[in-house]
Amino acid sequence: MAVDASDVAIGAVLFQEVDGIEHPICYYSKKLDCHQKRYSTVEKEALGLISAVRTFSVYFGSASVRVYTDHSLLQFLRRMSTNNQKLLRWSLELDQYNLDVMNRPGKENVLPDLLSRPAY
Repeated sequence: MAVDASDVAIGAVLFQEVDGIEHPICYYSKKLDCHQKRYSTVEKEALGLISAVRTFSVYFGSASVRVYTDHSLLQFLRRMSTNNQKLLRWSLELDQYNLDVMNRPGKENVLPDLLSRPAY
């Protein structure tokens, strides 16, 4: 799975990797409402992650799910949540899944990047 957030929307792609090639299974994109647009960058990226997990979790099973994001702070969501109640709630919800959050440079995170920047 790969996730991304922009100032106006969040996007995610669930894919299966076969022989080193990512084959998309599902797409998710949602515009942010007026309150969500005021979230910090970390909160927007975390919102993208939690929304994608809620949407795609029916496909997870018990296997580990690798999550790619261009926002490396999501790897440390648990540590950052001590001073932010919203991040703490989301972090606790994500704990029920076996997620392996990995950093992927923005130029390589193409599909969720496109989904998080809708045309006007």
